[in-house]
Amino acid sequence: MSHRKRANKKFWKSVLVLFAVYSVVVPAIFLLFDNTAVSRHFNKDPFAFVLKMAGIAFGIATIISLWLSRDPELRRW
Repeated sequence: MSHRKRANKKFWKSVLVLFAVYSVVVPAIFLLFDNTAVSRHFNKDPFAFVLKMAGIAFGIATIISLWLSRDPELRRW
């Protein structure tokens, strides 16, 4: 396996793990800070609400993984 393929696989694995974490954390924080808005959005259109939360979690996970993979000082950790 080439170095580039291994790096891509490691990057996407990192994105997937962080996405799993943030897909739980983001809605929990949103629920904690604004309970009425969460219930209103979920009752209005549950599919759109879940899609928005997943999109936010995926965006955060991608940005953090990209930042961690590019920063040489953080790469050591």
